[in-house]
Amino acid sequence: MLRRLIPDAAVVSVAEAYSISHRRRVGDRPWVVMCMIASADGALAVDGRAEGLGNSTDREAFLHLHRTADTVLVGAATVRAGDVVTPLLAPRQLFIVSKSENLGAHGDALRSTATTHVVSGDLTDIVRRIPGDTCLLEGGAVLNGQMLAAELVDEVCVTYAPRFVAGDATRIAFGPPTSREPWNLAQLCVDDEGFLFARYERAQTSA
Repeated sequence: MLRRLIPDAAVVSVAEAYSISHRRRVGDRPWVVMCMIASADGALAVDGRAEGLGNSTDREAFLHLHRTADTVLVGAATVRAGDVVTPLLAPRQLFIVSKSENLGAHGDALRSTATTHVVSGDLTDIVRRIPGDTCLLEGGAVLNGQMLAAELVDEVCVTYAPRFVAGDATRIAFGPPTSREPWNLAQLCVDDEGFLFARYERAQTSA
């Protein structure tokens, strides 16, 4: 369970906190949700792995978002790192952005089903080809940055781990400058371990 602080105080389940009821297609493309975890000082990972930051509640939140999205969009580097190892079951679809089509050790397994699509080119065109109402963007940081810069992300779900990593860890988004317009803090929750669960919506597309 989570304690919701914003918009109203309540005790909610992960499923309630990450309800899909507000998500719908945006014009000719799906509603895109970016889901990431970061340390309190902004690090994306510990020793190169995001798992070093999370806890069981964060994992539950990610799995809920993953399972309720119609499609998943991910960069090839994240796939090669072993964060995506199995294809999705129909009718759900997996889109992997890759210029080289190098998917690493799990490439054959991922390509073994028609639900996996390896794509490249203009991100706006790619996202327009993605079916369904909701698409979960699972990183990595470079793809996140490109998607934000192209204004193709409608919602960002960030778990803030109560850890200070320092070092030179990558942030959750990296790349070209994005719009400086503020986003709406649609929800903020906390669990018993001090992890914060924030959900932001782009101002012009929020409900």
